[in-house]
Amino acid sequence: MSLIVGISVVVACVVAFVVVGYQDVAILVASAVLVIGIIFADPMLLVVLALPATILMARVGGILSLSDFVLAAATLVALVLYRAHGMRSMSSVLWAGTFYLATALPTVILNPYAANGIEFAHEVMLVLGSMVVGYSIGREGRSRQAVGIYIVGCLAIAVAAVIMGVYGLATTGEFGPVYLPGLDKNLIGGLTASAIIILYARPVWFTIDSRATWAAIVVCGFGMLASGARQAMIGAVIGLVVVSLRKRPETGRRPKLVWLVGAPVVFYVLVMVNEQLSSDNPFNSANQRLDWYAQTIDIWLTSPVFGVGLRWWYTSRFGVNFQPPNAEFEVGSSVGLVGLIGFLAMFVVAIVALWRMNPAYGLAGAAIVASRFGAAQFDLYWVAGQASFLWIIAALCYGARDRDREAGVSTTGADARRALSSSASGYRLA
Repeated sequence: MSLIVGISVVVACVVAFVVVGYQDVAILVASAVLVIGIIFADPMLLVVLALPATILMARVGGILSLSDFVLAAATLVALVLYRAHGMRSMSSVLWAGTFYLATALPTVILNPYAANGIEFAHEVMLVLGSMVVGYSIGREGRSRQAVGIYIVGCLAIAVAAVIMGVYGLATTGEFGPVYLPGLDKNLIGGLTASAIIILYARPVWFTIDSRATWAAIVVCGFGMLASGARQAMIGAVIGLVVVSLRKRPETGRRPKLVWLVGAPVVFYVLVMVNEQLSSDNPFNSANQRLDWYAQTIDIWLTSPVFGVGLRWWYTSRFGVNFQPPNAEFEVGSSVGLVGLIGFLAMFVVAIVALWRMNPAYGLAGAAIVASRFGAAQFDLYWVAGQASFLWIIAALCYGARDRDREAGVSTTGADARRALSSSASGYRLA
């Protein structure tokens, strides 16, 4: 395995060097070589990497993000080689995703332009493809590996964000939003917020030493604050509140720390937003959003029932080219009221289904889905990586639970607490 992957890496580097004058081609060919090498060595590794790849925003061939490219390859591998038929245990979530896509289909037919059809196929992959990948990761017992790589990546980003924030404070005397190569402040905030929620929830499919858990939460917390992404902060609070509403399976008690930490964060965000709304600057974040919301509503009203088409901001039909920074406005203007109903139903069904699962498995998934929906009230929703991560995690919860059930591990009642440290489940509770 290591030999094949090593050779693939060498070939990919050579290809990138030889065609350095054609960066898009280099990235595309090098990525393809790596994918082929991984498939021959360990096909499941490609599926595993689809989760941490949600961090990557680099473009492949100038068309797809690297995260999309890996997700598409991983979905194909998962469908061909692994037990996707077991996904009937999460049929309600699958049907909810399918229902949304069905309600979005009329806008593709009524608005025939290239970006519309391409984006519809993209959303099919981001929703259903992500579910296939997530379920396979959990079902094949690779949850710790996939989530662990993701958490490590988020920690590295958090550390870099803190360093950049401190450097900016030292050089300018002001603590402003942080940007890293290929990562804007909202993405940095969203990544670190998701890591915090998973670490705080401590699901059965991902547990580490308690001291390491809290250290990682603190590092990601500082990274999120350094990013200055207020929507990520709100999303993190929503996710942590969801976790705190249920008793921990291993202790039988509800965690309370979030109520002490969340209140100051919400207060800080409200103060900052109020300052911007009261400002005379029409181009600050809050005032600019209000203008975008008003323009989006005007565009939506031109076709309120079925929408004006996916990615309408990539066209010249309306004289504007912004992606609406709100999930309902973005989806409603694109696929209309019909599609918006499907979109909201998808989230409601997913959160309820995950909430009804044993919290040792499903609570983290419910918190991640709720967090992403909350953050998307003030941010873009259909963003590569971020739009797939929540559905990967949601399906992973089902896959991990089904794997433990097959191994004979009880997932109900008092036995659920013992399952957290059961060797049969392949996990250890610190």
